[in-house]
Amino acid sequence: MNFILEDVKEMKYHTDLKVIFEAFQGRQLEFNWLITDLEYVVNSKNRMIESHPIVNQDVIFITGEELTKFINTYEIKFIWGVFTAIDKSININVNQLSVKPYANGNNNFWNGHPVIQYPNAVLEIVCWDSSLTLLLSEDEDIDDKFQDYFKSTKKLNF
Repeated sequence: MNFILEDVKEMKYHTDLKVIFEAFQGRQLEFNWLITDLEYVVNSKNRMIESHPIVNQDVIFITGEELTKFINTYEIKFIWGVFTAIDKSININVNQLSVKPYANGNNNFWNGHPVIQYPNAVLEIVCWDSSLTLLLSEDEDIDDKFQDYFKSTKKLNF
């Protein structure tokens, strides 16, 4: 199912992945994450983040544990970005991606029934211009957790 979050009281800014992961109740740890099209701002006390490998690469592929630790360590506001959850049994060479998911300039989210961009991915978190968050998901349990946590979430299907 696909969802859109706008103006939600549970999040002080879009996209705060710490809050998204709270909604997932630890399920993000079950996946590896492909991270693409990243633009962000950080709190001034977190300036050292700019040398962190996660934000210094064009395409990143990390474990759910690594991503969760990163998100819990730094206060970071994602302006644009796509976080794609992939089964841990699938290995990806970031230098040979068949598809590079993107948010900035991607009008496919607003036409018909948006789909997860990367083949065989389970879900996709899209940070959209720091104004809203999209969740495209093939996991009913995560869908339910997300809707229970964010009461004002709307379905993103036209």
